[in-house]
Amino acid sequence: MVELTPRARDALLTSQTAARRFDPDAHVRLTRDGDAIRAVLASQPEPDDVIVEVGALRVFVAAGITGTVDASEHNELTAG
Repeated sequence: MVELTPRARDALLTSQTAARRFDPDAHVRLTRDGDAIRAVLASQPEPDDVIVEVGALRVFVAAGITGTVDASEHNELTAG
């Protein structure tokens, strides 16, 4: 189970909205990069992804990412 804090949700929605100006099928996909969580753009989820929807935001979350995803002051994502 993955939850997004309001700060993470706002950061991801801003990224998704900007990406969709160029690609209407763009979504944010969260992947793990060591201890950090990385947000990348994808048009489709990977087979093992979990899809998290909050309002207008639809995020693909890679398998193995659990807990609450938060964004720091500089929008660095963490999960815990």
